[in-house]
Amino acid sequence: MKDHAPTSFDMAEEASYDELKARLAEKPGDPLLLHGIAKAAFVQGRFDQAVGYAGLAVRTDPRAEFHVTLGLALLRLGHVEAALGALRVAVLTDPSNPSAQLALSEACEAAGQLVEAEASLRMALDLRPLEAGYPLVLSQFLARHGYATEALTMARRATRLAADDDVTTRQHEATLLNATGDHAAAEKRFAEICALRPTDPAAWANHGAMLFELGRLDEACTALEEATVLGLSTAETLTNLGLVHMALGHLAEAEKDFSKAIALRPGDLRVMLNQATLLNDLGRREEAADLFRQVMQNASGTVDAVRARFNLATVELAEGRFPEGWRDFEARRLLLQPLPRPDLPDWDGSPSEKPVLLCGEQGLGDYIQFLRFVPMAAERAPIHLLVPESLAALVEQSLVLPVWKQIHESGRLKLITSASDKIVVAKASLLSLPSLLGVGRPSEAVPYLRATPSLVLQNTQLPRIGLCWSGNPGYRFDRRRSIAPDLLEPLLKIDGVQWVSLNRGQAPSGFERLPEDGDMAATAARISTLDLVISVDTAIAHLAGAMGAPLWLLNRFGGDWRWAEGNWDQQTGRHLWYPQAWLFAQETADRPDIAWREPVARAAEALRSFIASRAS
Repeated sequence: MKDHAPTSFDMAEEASYDELKARLAEKPGDPLLLHGIAKAAFVQGRFDQAVGYAGLAVRTDPRAEFHVTLGLALLRLGHVEAALGALRVAVLTDPSNPSAQLALSEACEAAGQLVEAEASLRMALDLRPLEAGYPLVLSQFLARHGYATEALTMARRATRLAADDDVTTRQHEATLLNATGDHAAAEKRFAEICALRPTDPAAWANHGAMLFELGRLDEACTALEEATVLGLSTAETLTNLGLVHMALGHLAEAEKDFSKAIALRPGDLRVMLNQATLLNDLGRREEAADLFRQVMQNASGTVDAVRARFNLATVELAEGRFPEGWRDFEARRLLLQPLPRPDLPDWDGSPSEKPVLLCGEQGLGDYIQFLRFVPMAAERAPIHLLVPESLAALVEQSLVLPVWKQIHESGRLKLITSASDKIVVAKASLLSLPSLLGVGRPSEAVPYLRATPSLVLQNTQLPRIGLCWSGNPGYRFDRRRSIAPDLLEPLLKIDGVQWVSLNRGQAPSGFERLPEDGDMAATAARISTLDLVISVDTAIAHLAGAMGAPLWLLNRFGGDWRWAEGNWDQQTGRHLWYPQAWLFAQETADRPDIAWREPVARAAEALRSFIASRAS
């Protein structure tokens, strides 16, 4: 069975154009032969001849299919009004002819008569309700004109009716599912297409891209590599493969992928943007910044330029160039979901006697890190601080700390858990405060979070060490920052330690575990019982840092800007954000299973010294 939608033009004639011309010489004026020649000319793209012969055919035999051929040929030549005339005659002549309805719909759409175009498509569907191609054509029309939900409904109907080996219908449904955000359902359809066409590189490339969206990185890598092996080494496929390799921590492979992609498409700004992001991760910041600026210049006014500016900010902040960095860091606001309360104007940082709503925008780690700027904001305006539910108790019990006490008691700081407060007059993100307040490099503010001490029974004979080895697996690049538990063996085999898990869920044998139903206040309470926190770059690291707890950070190669050299005091060696932090970073851009060995070994050696000094 054919795996494509029906067309409004039946091209089933087996005779060639020349053969039909020869027959016409024997039967001059035969309308069937004239129409056959018209169709053959249409197939060859000779639309003027198709019009001529179809016109001759309808003079002697004005049947509907002859008018369909005439109308479609006129449409291809750009004669829309003439095409509409011929096709309306076809429908009037034979209203039960679905090909005539499809052809009229095509002409109506070309003329901008969308209501009539859709009506003709629905009439064709009513005439052929059990054939997959008709709901497919209607779905494609609806999708073209922005009716995504209705288009998806028709696409699903088409797939249900389609043959088991129909690829085009499944491809269309998968594309719509992806566009509407149902990535899991789209992936299933793309997997079916791969099974139907296992040697089709495009099928593997599409499936790989969808697996990447779902965070199934190993499968995505396999699918995209298969696409390149089968011959689809396009810039798009190589770019997607590069992004997957980046997420897996295979930076050397990613660099090769992006280099091949840019060689295939020199000057492609999307590829340049991804390549620059990788170079930034590789610590080649000057090269990365140059590419980011090129994208900003050549793609001005586009989303790519905004992304480039935001990424340039991470270079500037990593290098300690805070004024420029905070300015460009604001580009992120154009890439994220709007803040709560769209009815409120954005606060510009100017003094106000009326309260301003402050809120977070991304993860808990960012919220905790930028919370330190709230007291400065409260000097400009009364602050109503929207606190995530998981942090509410912790922030509330921290208000007794010196950094908060005065502004809280003066009434210039109010904690809220809903943005519906009607007396606020403006809004801002916590992450925008450095830019709004004109902050240069961050000043020391630790501690600004505290916990009610935990009631955990403590073995005072052993040092209590908290360990956080992984972040949120839903984060696309979590593989790079998290550590597989077996790579932690040099730490875990050290005797004389009471290990405390700072990860929810499963923990290695012998670990004291966090309560499953606890919030960040419960986690902070547990941290307050610890002698040391060892963590990868997650919210736990920021929580320990904000509490002033001793923090050893296990950091990926390149790492986030906030742990880069520009965020450390070059004279004292202290971290600007969390002065008690100590960094154990990957020294090479190897794959994670190799790159983590050296910093974990260094941390293990330091831990032995820590235990020995504590004992003495």
